[in-house]
Amino acid sequence: MRAAEALIAWTPNKDYEADSPTRGQIKVGPLLHHGMADWTLPYRCTGGAAYAHRRSIDGWRQIAMIFIEFNSLVLMHDMDPKVVHEAFLAIDEYRQRISPDLPGAEETPEGEHD
Repeated sequence: MRAAEALIAWTPNKDYEADSPTRGQIKVGPLLHHGMADWTLPYRCTGGAAYAHRRSIDGWRQIAMIFIEFNSLVLMHDMDPKVVHEAFLAIDEYRQRISPDLPGAEETPEGEHD
């Protein structure tokens, strides 16, 4: 799914979340629309397309935001980078911009090269 439509939900991997069954877990899924079940409820935090401004940006600004969010999840919320990587593979722009030798990487679409 495109980053502009991807909700990111997680529960920080912190001591204050010790009793949470989703501690240290993350899921990337579709933006919620009227009538949809809220799949983010088990998680403490949301990001990505949860922010209206993220839905309206594209190109390199959107790509930068994906990697900034990845960095924040790992460093601020103590999330396992491999767990975040696996979840972020649901985001088209992430798969197309990670190193091609990483699991899940995909070629950048024609016309979208640097």
